[in-house]
Amino acid sequence: RLGALPTRNFGAGSFAGADAVSGEAFQAESGGVRKHCASCTIGCEHIFESPDGGGVRLEYQGLFALGPLCGIEDRGTILRAAQRCDALGIDVISAGGTIAFAMECAERGLLDDVAPAAEHPHFGDGASLLRALDSIGTRSSALGSMLAEGSRRAAAVIGRGSERFALHVKGMELPGYDPRALKTLALGYAVGTRGADHNKSSAYEADLSPGTKRTTADLGKGVLAARSEDKAALLDSLVLCKFLRGVFEDFHAEAAAMLAAVTGWDVTPEELRTTAERIVTSKKLFNVAAGWTRAEDTLPAKILEESIAGADGAPVRLTKADLDAMIGAYYEARGWTPDGAITDAERIRLELDDGVAG
Repeated sequence: RLGALPTRNFGAGSFAGADAVSGEAFQAESGGVRKHCASCTIGCEHIFESPDGGGVRLEYQGLFALGPLCGIEDRGTILRAAQRCDALGIDVISAGGTIAFAMECAERGLLDDVAPAAEHPHFGDGASLLRALDSIGTRSSALGSMLAEGSRRAAAVIGRGSERFALHVKGMELPGYDPRALKTLALGYAVGTRGADHNKSSAYEADLSPGTKRTTADLGKGVLAARSEDKAALLDSLVLCKFLRGVFEDFHAEAAAMLAAVTGWDVTPEELRTTAERIVTSKKLFNVAAGWTRAEDTLPAKILEESIAGADGAPVRLTKADLDAMIGAYYEARGWTPDGAITDAERIRLELDDGVAG
């Protein structure tokens, strides 16, 4: 509906087989049950029966990464793939993203010098997806061992322009929302200190809120992205489930009241806001100390140079100039320099003046 479903390694924002692999289809066809933490009203754990036997947990990120992103529309294959990831201890997003990268490389003939054709994974080919997962988990082939390092390192080995098809930020593969269709989220991906992480920046909430034009790269998205990061940092620090983030009428005031009830601390909503800023800024200082610069705050070239069809069929794109402008607005909202450096004044305000960056 939004044209934001990453398909065939972010080659499109919609998937012809989406209905076949929707949550509703899995629930109807695969005998799903729900599990949850004690007394939770949400029940986020969806367990389905695998064709190979046994229950397998499946949620949107695994479904997108092992399904549409790889051109797979067979529910049984997706369940088997998720089950393999669990058994092998593999992250579903990075696994799907890396294999989708390999699929595009194979389609373009970039794997011919890397591995025998029989080992190449292909879009829509469930057997090759499962084979790739097994070889990644066991490193039983040269291709599997290379892909086990993730798309960024694999692209460095393959070369020949394959870097363009490695959809990652700072080495972390992109989650299941196309940034061209959700511009605040695009900014959140780009500036994220650990890369494209939807758990550290749920900026898509702003994109889907009334009054926000999700396909427009305006400067107001800088403040929205910063607020999203701060809220995520505070939720994590309070050990609150992010699925509950929508229940608060006044998040900071209610969070302060809950924290006081549990700890006895006399904490104010404003102190919590400052704490969240301190957390995000501390992570940024760590990256700066490691030598990272503004150049790392970006999105893959494929995202910035190719358009997708929007919900109405019209092309939707995000240019590097638009992204850079939003990044500048984000830095300004944070009180950082135009290069993304932390000023002495900000360190002092956030009580970081002893300097994580030395």
